[in-house]
Amino acid sequence: MRRSQKIKITVLLLALLFSVGSASAQKYRAAIKKIDSPGFYRISLQPEFVAKSEADLFDVRLQNAKGQEIPYVNSADVPVKSGQRFLRFPVIEKAAQTDSETSLVVENKAQQPLRRIWITLKNTNASFTISIAGSDNRHDWFAVTDAMSPEQPTTGDNGESQIDFDFPASNYHYFKILAKERHKTPINLLAAGIYTSPSLVNTYRQISLVKVSQRDSEKTSYVSILLNDNYQVNKIHLDIGGPRYFRRPVSVYADTGKQPVLISQNELNSSAPADFYLSAKTRRILLEIGNADNLPLIVKEAQAFQADEYIISYLEKGQYYLLTGSPASEAPSYDLKFFSDSLHYFIPEISHGPVIKNPSYHDQPKTAKHDYTYLIWVAIIAALLLLSLLTWKMVTEVNNKTGKT
Repeated sequence: MRRSQKIKITVLLLALLFSVGSASAQKYRAAIKKIDSPGFYRISLQPEFVAKSEADLFDVRLQNAKGQEIPYVNSADVPVKSGQRFLRFPVIEKAAQTDSETSLVVENKAQQPLRRIWITLKNTNASFTISIAGSDNRHDWFAVTDAMSPEQPTTGDNGESQIDFDFPASNYHYFKILAKERHKTPINLLAAGIYTSPSLVNTYRQISLVKVSQRDSEKTSYVSILLNDNYQVNKIHLDIGGPRYFRRPVSVYADTGKQPVLISQNELNSSAPADFYLSAKTRRILLEIGNADNLPLIVKEAQAFQADEYIISYLEKGQYYLLTGSPASEAPSYDLKFFSDSLHYFIPEISHGPVIKNPSYHDQPKTAKHDYTYLIWVAIIAALLLLSLLTWKMVTEVNNKTGKT
């Protein structure tokens, strides 16, 4: 074999090795209404688009007509502005769990979907971690964030400081903030809440095509709410029939394709709207209603809603497209987040058209769903052995030629 051919084979094998795990193109695309005047725009992401995205929307991209990627900021990157009002949540409970831990339970009365929460504490230079959990009944608590080490807060002249945390949209009625100090001295948590502004309010968008089925046993009713895609669900409204007066416990599960996951504990009460607030990305919601010795309730209809998801970008005149549907993508990092102070209160809102298959997406060959990890490693080892053999042969040939000369 000629030396040039060996080099070509080596280069080809290296290219194949380094191509393993490369990100694929986004599978879906949606056109945005043509922009007539430049400026910042709030682009609302409809439920049909979010259903095609990953849970944290890290695979969302914005492109112009030339296929160039356009920077954007999401709600978590929008800074607090002067003039915004800090809405303190009512403090339900404050306690020292141990010598080093302090917990603060606050109430999200409106049960609006939160993506960021601000925590007020007494000035401190101590190192600590914060974790946040959510609940709808103050009995069953579910993780919202892992333990995180915040940046050292800027101390205020009034003896207080403030830190903020971002997380996926959560609609829990109660939030528990747990602060753990590393040297067994509790942190003094004072309050928690959100900043409100006229242009960045939370709304809900209805999810279409909801199918409801119900099965009643002796003491329990099982209700299945089936969606036609893997939607982000943040609110469910039920149309209830049956007894005039009722008060029933309800367990809410998300069917993720394996074992259903309990996501909240709620209550159906004839004196209040039959609304549940949650945060789940799923095709099916399961409700388990405890009837005790009462007649079963009749769920005549159900409506599912997604909390408003959006991105904000500066757009010039022209046509733009939203792309999504690439689990292998990584979250983008844009310089625009450092200039988000340029955002003003009243940002024009636009949306997008139907979600279609991205014309530039190339289908991957369909294969059976098996774990081929071991085959990949065998191929990599074989390729490395072949590369080593080719390298050894080339070195030997070079040495032989050098010895002859």
